[in-house]
Amino acid sequence: MSLYFSAIAVLVGAILYGLSLTTLYWLEDELNRRTLVQTSPMAINAFRAGAESPLQLNTNIKAYNDLNAIPQQDQFIKQLPLGFIDELHDTFTDDLFVLRSEYQQEGETKPLIIIMNAAQVELSNQEWRNINITILAVTFLLFILFGFAISKLIRRLVSPVRQLSDQLKLVQAPSEFKVSSGAALEFSELAASLNQYQRQIDKLIKQEQAFSRYASHELRTPLTVIQGAGRLLQQQGNEAFKIRQRDRIVNAANDMQHTIDALLSLVRHEDEHYSEQQRVLTQAELSKVIRYVQPLADSKAVVIDVDIQAEPLITPSEAVLRMLLINLLSNAINASEGGEIELKVNQEAIWVVDHGRGLTRNERDQQGHGLGLLIVDALCQRYQWKFSLQDTEPGCIAMLHFPHA
Repeated sequence: MSLYFSAIAVLVGAILYGLSLTTLYWLEDELNRRTLVQTSPMAINAFRAGAESPLQLNTNIKAYNDLNAIPQQDQFIKQLPLGFIDELHDTFTDDLFVLRSEYQQEGETKPLIIIMNAAQVELSNQEWRNINITILAVTFLLFILFGFAISKLIRRLVSPVRQLSDQLKLVQAPSEFKVSSGAALEFSELAASLNQYQRQIDKLIKQEQAFSRYASHELRTPLTVIQGAGRLLQQQGNEAFKIRQRDRIVNAANDMQHTIDALLSLVRHEDEHYSEQQRVLTQAELSKVIRYVQPLADSKAVVIDVDIQAEPLITPSEAVLRMLLINLLSNAINASEGGEIELKVNQEAIWVVDHGRGLTRNERDQQGHGLGLLIVDALCQRYQWKFSLQDTEPGCIAMLHFPHA
């Protein structure tokens, strides 16, 4: 790019140089031609008044109305056509400006020749050299200024691209893409867009990892129950024992089905949240969720208090809502050492309030919400809900806010 713009600068300089000289040459000759034209009326009046040829009009201009009076060295002027006015260049004489015309005197046509010595009215060779040097100096100065402007332009255009390219080539991607402070606004916006995309990619990668680990954990647990209950059924036992094992298998299979339904809702590509029908969130549905986490709560001596102020209309299926609430309640129970957890529901949101240790540093800095809460984030985005965590003293409030409430 530097060579390209340098070539343009040289071409522009050469054009300016040639144009300047051409204009000066034309201007000099045009002024001399106009001088001859303006002098001709004065010569005609003088000849009509009886002046003899040659007539000295000033120190370097002579007028003739008799072709025989023209000096021998200038006899070639007789061959010039009528109306000629221009500069003549001859090797053996000085350059001359000549006007060839005619006028009327007492009914007779008289020739009119006006000759001006070009050497006395044109710029000298030394003056032309000075003009050339001046033009070259100005052109060179413009070239330097143009080069400086190009270097600044290249720095603003190419340098940020190189910086971003180098950062993209790094084996370990930078935490944030940056460009120099002097870069154009568009490159700062490009770096901001790259940072935004990188954050989205990191979030998606974390969600994918969380999905894999969570799915592995949630599906292995009922499978382990089913396998264990199946082996127990192979052993001898009374009918009540076998019924309990069959119930464990059925419950584990139901749990697995709920988990699969909820996780599959995350990986559906079609945008279904507008077409899905809303349904009423009932107290019976919440009771099923409470029963599922009750053993964990009992092991931590935690009491779950349910406050249903209204039964809102929601879009997520029972399996999805079950996974959301189980994650929030399980995190609240694990963060508590005894005490009480409140589950509140109204027309606007669902709250899970605990009085445990509060948010961790990563959770407070929004760098991550833990394995289960990443799934909660993804499910809320799927159904256009808003999920938030708020640290309290002591404890934490997790809220699921419904859209268009």
